[in-house]
Amino acid sequence: MLKRFLLRSVVFAGLIVPGTFALALLASPAYPAGADGCPGSLQQAKLSVAAVEARVQLLGRADAATRCSLHRLYVFELVKARAVTASCEQGTERERALVRLDANVEDINHDIAATCR
Repeated sequence: MLKRFLLRSVVFAGLIVPGTFALALLASPAYPAGADGCPGSLQQAKLSVAAVEARVQLLGRADAATRCSLHRLYVFELVKARAVTASCEQGTERERALVRLDANVEDINHDIAATCR
């Protein structure tokens, strides 16, 4: 009985450990950490937000489902940009940028709540 328990425990660990390692790799940040990756990460985040912002402005008379999905994508890009800004910027510029991004996320969330069902 003890032998079977030990064998099954080893098999269980053999299945869990590689899966956990794979999930940890997938959960790692998409942006490189540290000062070396920050300028590129900030630039990429700004470009992503600008691209989605341009698409939102071109919505015009799109149907409600399209507007809702694009607004959700916009919030997602803003949240990613906020995370990069929080880790890469410093000083008063960081605080201003975070306040601006938080306000944008809040405004878009209110629009989503009012129009999307």
